[in-house]
Formats: sequence, C-alpha cells, structure tokens
Amino acid sequence: MSRRFFALLLLLPLFLMGSQREGWDYSDTFVLKKDQVQHILIREKSKIHKLAFSWTLYANGGLVMHVSYDDRKFQPLLYTKYRLESFRIDLFSKPDTMSGKGESSPYLLLQFKAFDSEKKEAWLDLLLKGYGKNEISYVRGR
Repeated sequence: MSRRFFALLLLLPLFLMGSQREGWDYSDTFVLKKDQVQHILIREKSKIHKLAFSWTLYANGGLVMHVSYDDRKFQPLLYTKYRLESFRIDLFSKPDTMSGKGESSPYLLLQFKAFDSEKKEAWLDLLLKGYGKNEISYVRGR
C-alpha cells in the first residue's frame, strides 16, 4: 500500500504539468539560440499586434530577454524557478462580453522552461489566454 502511494506521489507532478496547458487558447514551445528573434502576430478583429522576443544573456541561472509588443519594450530576467519563470503581457482591453470583476483582459505568458548549455539554446513556452477573441500566427526566428 505504501509503495503505491509513493508511486502516486512521484507521478502526480507529471499529471499536473500536463494539465497546465489546458485552458489556454494557444500554446507553443520555442527553442531559441542567442539573439535569435521570434516574431509572433496576434490578430484582434481587424488589428494586428506584433510580438518579438529573444534572449541575450544566460548567467547564474537567469535568462535576460528582450521583448517587444507593439510599441512597448521590456527586458525581463527569467529563471526556471516557480514564480520567476514567467513574464506576463496584457494584450488588449477586455472584450465587451467580459464585464465581471473577476475576469481579466486577454494576456500571454512567456515561460522560461530550460537552458541547454551545450547547444546554448533556451526553451520557452508561449501561452495565450485570449478568451476565443483572437487569432495567432507566427514566423520562426531568423
């Protein structure tokens, strides 16, 4: 009995990690080399928003990123530890159908998942919560 319980405890994080992408309108994983820019186009009705991100430095477990969304520029420092792994960007104002206080505006998360020091590549997840009001397309980094 205790062995089964122990095995269940070991497998529980795998089930929780798999369900993390559920509930997101869009999710994708990108593997970027240093200074490789990833371009993303997010369509909101007739307007197109431009997102671009890259990383420039990995030191002491931290990944220095450059993020540009429309005319706003950010330089987050991300780690693979919980609560330090993600950078949130509010995409645009709430849709008119979302008037409740508990509902937030559409947003995306950039999550730093891992760094391969041999290949010098960073693994990043892009998770988008758009409440079904947008389309997304992307062009692979150059």
